[in-house]
Amino acid sequence: MAEFGSTDKIGVKGILITRKDGSTKSPYDVVLRTWEETDAILKLWAKTGSGNGSFETCDFRVVFEDGNSYSGTYYLKQQDAFLANLLSNHIRRVCEETKTGWQSEVFLSKYAIPVAA
Repeated sequence: MAEFGSTDKIGVKGILITRKDGSTKSPYDVVLRTWEETDAILKLWAKTGSGNGSFETCDFRVVFEDGNSYSGTYYLKQQDAFLANLLSNHIRRVCEETKTGWQSEVFLSKYAIPVAA
């Protein structure tokens, strides 16, 4: 399913997010289908996150419709509750920072990862 009008790119099949620390009232593993659902969960977790400038660790794995995947770690902060496109922006930022180490431009041109509005 390509999102945000990106019909020429390979869409997301599923996204697994594992909250490594934080409130015991929250679920720790969540499987989602869309970037929007991912944003909603991360914002919800951010509201119950640690304050004082600290962060909580969330591991993630994005599986695309062609079977390829992208994994990493997202450091969740309370202020993330007020932002948008949290995981997709994180992935794009990591691609920008590490572009000399791999073909991140090819990755971003092939897969439907939303750009912040």
